[in-house]
Amino acid sequence: MRRATLVFSIILVALGLPGNHWSARSLVVAQDAAAPAAAKPNNDEAFTAAIELIPESVAGLIRVSDVPKFCTKFKETNFGRLLDDPAMQPFIESQREQARSYFENLGNRVGLRLEDLYDVSSGEAVVAWLPFESDARRPYTLVVVTDVRGRQKQVDKALAKIDADLKRGQWTRKDQTHLNQEIRVYDGKPKPGQIKIEQIALASTGDRLIASDRDSVVIDILDAIAGESRSAPIAGNDQFKDIMKRSAEDLLEVATKDKAFLAAEWFARPFSMGRIMRESLGIDRGDQIDVLQLLENQGFDAVQAAGGAAVIAGKQFDVLHRGHVLAPPTGKGAEKYTKAARMLALLNQPIEDIPVWVGDYIAGCTRINLDIEKAFWAAETLVNEALDDDLFRGIVEGIRDDEAGPQIDLEKDVLPNLAKHILLMSDNTEPVNTESERLLGAIRVTNPDVIKEVIRKTMEVDPDASLIEGPEGVDIWQVSNDGVSEDEFEDDLFDDFGDEEIEESEPILSRWAAALVPIGKNSKHAYLMVSSHPELLQDVAGRIMGTVEGSSLAGEPEIASVLEKFEELGFEDASVNRVVRTRLSLRAKYQLLRRGELKDNDSLISSLIRRLIEDESDDADPRADVQKLPPLKQIEKYFPVGGNVVRTTDDGWSLTGFFLK
Repeated sequence: MRRATLVFSIILVALGLPGNHWSARSLVVAQDAAAPAAAKPNNDEAFTAAIELIPESVAGLIRVSDVPKFCTKFKETNFGRLLDDPAMQPFIESQREQARSYFENLGNRVGLRLEDLYDVSSGEAVVAWLPFESDARRPYTLVVVTDVRGRQKQVDKALAKIDADLKRGQWTRKDQTHLNQEIRVYDGKPKPGQIKIEQIALASTGDRLIASDRDSVVIDILDAIAGESRSAPIAGNDQFKDIMKRSAEDLLEVATKDKAFLAAEWFARPFSMGRIMRESLGIDRGDQIDVLQLLENQGFDAVQAAGGAAVIAGKQFDVLHRGHVLAPPTGKGAEKYTKAARMLALLNQPIEDIPVWVGDYIAGCTRINLDIEKAFWAAETLVNEALDDDLFRGIVEGIRDDEAGPQIDLEKDVLPNLAKHILLMSDNTEPVNTESERLLGAIRVTNPDVIKEVIRKTMEVDPDASLIEGPEGVDIWQVSNDGVSEDEFEDDLFDDFGDEEIEESEPILSRWAAALVPIGKNSKHAYLMVSSHPELLQDVAGRIMGTVEGSSLAGEPEIASVLEKFEELGFEDASVNRVVRTRLSLRAKYQLLRRGELKDNDSLISSLIRRLIEDESDDADPRADVQKLPPLKQIEKYFPVGGNVVRTTDDGWSLTGFFLK
């Protein structure tokens, strides 16, 4: 039995260690988030903002305050300049027809394509997802409301084109009238065996264009414009106002100083939006676990709402996002949350300097302050409900008592000796291949001798584990999964808990390594380290012990600039903070994409994605003429450095993310 894999899998999975984090946020935020309901596009005081027309029941929304200005300012960002670079034009031209086809398919949801939205919009545009959970055939609705004042010719042209396209697709049109406004209602021709109803409804009021896949929603929007709405608007919702107000206050001073454009706003109710995403992506889990329901049952529904605001094209910040997650306490006494949601035990601690042993080749470095012991035991009810049996304690006790195993006491020897600080770092090696991307996790420990003994006992009973070369005083254990299929491992793991068939799958990682790295010449702390690549762990251990020399990530000027921005933004402490150099973090993925090999990437994240969502077919996407992408050297100047900060608040978390110019 692969007990080394089991021990470290339980620890890491139970802790919920993040992988890629949130380095590329959508530009989803607001021009005047402090008072979004009062925003008046085109400076017309008589014009009601669309945010006042969207019902309070909304699951999620994106609001661009001024579409033309947004598009102009977007061209000043790194990504906008990338798309305009001559080196990218062969690829962009090759994708134009495919992109048009894709957006046409996307547009079939409401008829209005993205290119139409750009042509007709003169100001604010809102895209919103509304839940209709009682309607099994159409459990959600998409609606777009955009300011079209002064663009009537473009509106007429877009409506005529939509009408012609839908009729060619054998949609039937039947107009309605409501409050003296014409509503064009199109019904799609059902495919054989199709259960879902397809509908598109469009209304042009002269001031606004409204598009939805449900005519009743268009009617409700028209009622709201006339002041006859039967439901309150999201703009008046306390959660929405609270999140938008905080986000705007966080942004106001820096956005003014940086002369950045406040571009958009976003808001979401995570569980409601999660169900909509599951439906829209057509995910059918069959008899598998309903993850959203599981999380709700386990107290994660304490996370009620999230939202934020972003600015773009500033003098220093290419993109700056400030947001908040609203999760008021639900527990009693010292416990902030209940059941497995107690895993969300993130702690604000002073932001430390990046350790000197983190090499200058590292692409991204994340520090997490987490009550690891609490988070581990909080996972018990989650695991038990997921497995529909009280197995968690049994597994922990089995690791402790199995005479054929390492007999590790997680409760006594491991968890109490793990400090509340985790460091994750990633890089990718050259020449780039499918095994280039590397990840290392380091958990600070308080009793290194005990943890070192735990690792030794664990590895010595694993036939796939062996000692490899490391600096003096550091035992580095490599585990190779090449010789044993994972289904054999899982059969061995679960053979005491029933005869349920385990689906055969490839190992998540073919090789990995672990070690206890003690206090050394370049570190005042000891660490339990686990790495996807043994070579990375060897280098890091050598740097800590002083047997390997090299420059530090902290000494890189661009990283120093990110850390300076943390200070300028007022962050003395945080529960999570991250620095990233996107030209390095995306280097392997980009070159593998260009060579058509990204699907075969051997990174941990890619392996997990393949397991979760990979299509049955091995055929490459025929639309992607990736060979026309330019060499990375020609465009890497557009890949900026950035940072992220998460701070725990009394009622959730504040979120900050940015890319520098």
